[in-house]
Amino acid sequence: MRWRPAVLAAAVLLAWELVVRVLHVADYLVPAPSTVFSGMWTQREYLWQNIGPTAYEIWTGFALAVLIGLGLGLLVSLTRFGDEAVMPLLVATQSVPKTALGPVFVVWFGYGSLPKVVMAGALAFFPIVVNLVRGLRAVEPEMVQYLVTLGASRLDVVWRLRLPAALPYLLSAMKVAISLATVGAIVGEFLGASEGLGYVMLQASNSYDTSTLFAALVVTSVIGVVSYSVISLIERLTLGWQPAALASAA
Repeated sequence: MRWRPAVLAAAVLLAWELVVRVLHVADYLVPAPSTVFSGMWTQREYLWQNIGPTAYEIWTGFALAVLIGLGLGLLVSLTRFGDEAVMPLLVATQSVPKTALGPVFVVWFGYGSLPKVVMAGALAFFPIVVNLVRGLRAVEPEMVQYLVTLGASRLDVVWRLRLPAALPYLLSAMKVAISLATVGAIVGEFLGASEGLGYVMLQASNSYDTSTLFAALVVTSVIGVVSYSVISLIERLTLGWQPAALASAA
């Protein structure tokens, strides 16, 4: 039921409000939801000005991750070099904390939006690679052999058989990737920015303005939910005719 998440969220907010009020928790520690939403309204212009830069960084980084993920996924799944040489290196890079690379990105790309975009893409591309490889290899060998006997080239097999079969896996990975891109953009703004919701959080934290900090967190969460919903809608429109594929890729 679509109303259940809303009911659960309302119950959590109500419990949060009651705990804060009954225990008299100071606002600078944990503000009540009513205080957070009141702060969101009074600072709506300030928050609105910083939504655009963060949304741009999220979606540009996500697009970068999709492009890189597609290229690397095809390389890994279709070539021996990619499988034996590239994939182990990709796995190794995932053990490196991305926050450690943030200052390096700032040195390389400056304090503009580019290092945040790169950070978002760096966090988001790996699930796309892994799921795409899984999808491209999920094709039955008999189907590949059948197309080859009909005269299909290797490119024809990839375009007409492997990519359509991998599409559910790719779209499933994109839902994970858009969430990771959101995290990457915010982390990038923590490391050096003059605008964006991460910058708002950092400034609010430095001044102990917890209500503004929570307000920026709420707005970031809304952006994440909306972004995820957009990818889910694309998935339903693209794969609505094959529900079994959705289930297998989940």
